[in-house]
Amino acid sequence: MYPDSNKHELYHSIFGSILDRTEMTPYLMLSAYDYKTALSQATKMMGNRGFDVKGGDELSEGESNRAKRYVNIALGYCRNYAFPFLTEQLATLIRLNSPALPYYKNVNNAIGGIERKLEDDEFRRLVEEDPRHLFLMASSKKYPHLFHGYRGRDMTISDDFRHMACALLKVCHLIKSTEEDSQDINDFVQLGLAFTSNGLTLNNLFDFDWKHPLAALIDNESSYRAYVKVSTFFERLREFTDFDRERNLYIFKSGDGVDVEIAEISSRLKTIYSMATKLGNDLEGEAYIIKDPLAVTFILNDGNDTLKLFHALQKRGVILQETVVSSSITQTIFDNPEDMTEAVKRLMTSLNKSGRNDYMPQDEEILQHARDFYNALGRNAIRNAHTSKGHKKFQCKLNFPVPIHRCRETGKILMPSVDNQDGRPPAARYTEQHTLPVELRISDKRSWEESEQRGETHHDAYKFRQLVSVMNRLFKDDFHFPKEIDSMLRDDQRGVFL
Repeated sequence: MYPDSNKHELYHSIFGSILDRTEMTPYLMLSAYDYKTALSQATKMMGNRGFDVKGGDELSEGESNRAKRYVNIALGYCRNYAFPFLTEQLATLIRLNSPALPYYKNVNNAIGGIERKLEDDEFRRLVEEDPRHLFLMASSKKYPHLFHGYRGRDMTISDDFRHMACALLKVCHLIKSTEEDSQDINDFVQLGLAFTSNGLTLNNLFDFDWKHPLAALIDNESSYRAYVKVSTFFERLREFTDFDRERNLYIFKSGDGVDVEIAEISSRLKTIYSMATKLGNDLEGEAYIIKDPLAVTFILNDGNDTLKLFHALQKRGVILQETVVSSSITQTIFDNPEDMTEAVKRLMTSLNKSGRNDYMPQDEEILQHARDFYNALGRNAIRNAHTSKGHKKFQCKLNFPVPIHRCRETGKILMPSVDNQDGRPPAARYTEQHTLPVELRISDKRSWEESEQRGETHHDAYKFRQLVSVMNRLFKDDFHFPKEIDSMLRDDQRGVFL
């Protein structure tokens, strides 16, 4: 018996984010005097976190395997995603020999130390043996007796084991959040996992053959639902897009004669690792902030065609007032209304031509429309400074409406192509209304190259800063990259990504 353990606790640490904790002090462990009771209490803790437990103190094989899956994905996040990327970027930054060199070396050494701790044989054995051991290890500072009686001995948990267990639980929390906080987000997580596990890329999705899904996708309701959503969106785009092989470019047709030349249609589906990083970088850490599991970018040869494409997308129902998240609309391609006049002139000229109107707008009229466009499209740039700064593009987040058809007899999801060709009468199927969250961007080749492929706004530069921020929270005891040197880091990144 441990007399100090059953004292009344009048204060519970329930405030703030779990990601900013350095240990666990769970109330349920007050009555755990040895390994056996501690394991039983850990099962109750998992039951409180959404696991299906039998009688409150037993973890079924299926639920144990589910927990192990979270742990394996969490370890994969560290081993295969965060650590390799950070060390590669740090190696380049260290070679600059800049004033920030001591900080780069410090966190580089910290990553190496964390890797060694995670790969410790005894730690790995404890984690692989039972995922509940993570709760016990993370709680061992306040309750040092939780492993007393484990395999016939009173085992003491080191600070290193406690730190790593706490960090892994944080990553597991992020991974699990993508599944439980939003079933829509979970659909895209499952789709991404299905793609990668079958050797398919999550990029260049516009050109993917969506009409022939893999059997593995069809068998998983969640991933197949996301598959149908994404395929419906791209089929909609393809309906209005031609490819000119001679000129090697796409033509988007608005339907009223305003056709737009597009050099490239880029697209990507967010990975579960990327989603976890976004959650970990957000103070609230709630999955509702992930409004861009799918990102589509139209890259134009000429930035002055931006408004023409914007208009064409509206005409075809891709962008609608009621489906766009108003606060997400930003434009940073044009620096001022005067800079936008040529784009407005091209749009007005095209519309007049499609309406068989010979009217040619005057300069003052064009400038006034440019002011209206500029004010309307740029009003959120300051509010979205973190994402818009340095990036030259138009972007918005939209919830694209997608009808999901199901067989009335079996309830199974039908592909739109099958739905139209299988000969079923309308009464044999029913429709559910869903939405597809899309981040839609328009830029031109020069602007995209300058803002996305160079300097501190390069995708890898941004990803590095984001991961460093997350590492500060996940491995708080072992990793620290101070915010005060952010300006020095950005200066160095401008030198790296020329």
